[in-house]
Amino acid sequence: MENVYLNEASMQRAVGKGHHRAVVGGSWDAVGHLQFDFMTGHGLKPHHRFIDVGCGSLRGGVHFVGYLEQGNYFGVDASQALIDAGINIELAKAGLEGRLPRDNVVCTNEFDFSAFAQPFDYGLALSVFTHLSFNTVRVCLERLAPAMSIGGVFFASYFLVSDGPTHRPLVHKPGGIVTHGSKDPFHYRTDDFRHAISGLPWALDDLGDWGHPRDQRMLAFTRLA
Repeated sequence: MENVYLNEASMQRAVGKGHHRAVVGGSWDAVGHLQFDFMTGHGLKPHHRFIDVGCGSLRGGVHFVGYLEQGNYFGVDASQALIDAGINIELAKAGLEGRLPRDNVVCTNEFDFSAFAQPFDYGLALSVFTHLSFNTVRVCLERLAPAMSIGGVFFASYFLVSDGPTHRPLVHKPGGIVTHGSKDPFHYRTDDFRHAISGLPWALDDLGDWGHPRDQRMLAFTRLA
């Protein structure tokens, strides 16, 4: 099943209709504040360098850009249309355009972090692994590891399937999202992520429920030496 976030023509049409908030999952204010409160509650300070993986139209980015020291927010996303909407519409509305160098946000569908010279202290992928196959999750973790500081922490949300066959659809409450083992949106066992980091310099902690309105759980990957 096609990942709609990789269909740039669809993203351009949505942005052109003013739907850049809806196509990243809606709940703009609630989830924007939720991820910001989560990160600051888990140690993010203004002097830290932060990477927003799957930054989209900056639902969380608006909060992080205003909080971090100028130039410390970075983002990657597969859609240039969403990135442009985030910068040109959302940051402009918040009066924050001058706090984000355009080169700090890069369009890539291959999790290419090579444009950023210095390592990151913290990172977040909100509602990203929920749309990725296992092999693509592995690529993300593989390519992000060398871009993180030793001891840096990367958080990623996911849909959990805790028991029963993984191929069966699962309805999540709250939210009513139906997830699958082999198509988008995906669900995973925690052990799948332990397998994904095999041979990579990551340690994994499953933080469980963190209050997401659609029952996404949270993982913490810590960069090892």
